[in-house]
Amino acid sequence: MTHASRTHPSFLLRLRDRKDELSWSRFHARYGHLLYRYARSRGASHTDAEDVVQEVETQLFQAIGGFEYDGRRGKFRSYLRAAVIHALTRRASKESRQPPGLDPRSFDSCATEREMDRDAEWAREWQLQRLRRTMQDLADEFDPTTLKAFEMSVLAGKPVTYTAEMLDISIWSVYRARKKVLERLKSSLGEARPEEDV
Repeated sequence: MTHASRTHPSFLLRLRDRKDELSWSRFHARYGHLLYRYARSRGASHTDAEDVVQEVETQLFQAIGGFEYDGRRGKFRSYLRAAVIHALTRRASKESRQPPGLDPRSFDSCATEREMDRDAEWAREWQLQRLRRTMQDLADEFDPTTLKAFEMSVLAGKPVTYTAEMLDISIWSVYRARKKVLERLKSSLGEARPEEDV
C-alpha cells in the first residue's frame, strides 16, 4: 500500500522533537513543493513563495511542541492550506495588524472543508502532490522505459507515435506501458483511507 497521500499522526508527533532533523527534512521534501506551488498559484513571486514555505515551516516548527492528535479537529491538509493563505495575507498587508500564527493543536480553526473544496487550485495541487509521491513509490516496480513511455504519453500528453519514436519502441509497447502503469497507479491511489487526510 502506498503512503504517498498519508500524513500519519505518528509522523506529526515525531515533528514535536525539534532536534529530529530527519523528520523535518522529510516534512520539507514531502510538503515544501506543494506549499511553494500553491503560493505561486495564488500570485506570489518565486521569492515570496519560497519565503512563504519557510514561514509556514517555521511557524509549524515553533507551534508543534504541544501538538496532540485529535482527528475530530480537522485535517492536516486544511491546516497547510490555511497556513499558506495566512502567510500570503501577512505578506500583502505588512502595515496592518498581523493575524496570529496557526496553531496545529487547533486544526478546527482552519478553513472549513467546504471552503477548501471550493479552492480548486489547492485541491489540484494536493492531488498532484499525491500523484507525484505515488509515482515515486511505484518507480521501482517498472523498468525505466515503461515509466518514460507513461510519463511522455500520459503525463506530458505526447502522441503515442511520437513517444514510440523518441524511445525507439513499438506503438504497442507504449500502449502496454500506459495500461500497466495506469492500472497500478489507480490501484495504489484507490487504497486511500479517511485517516490519510489527518
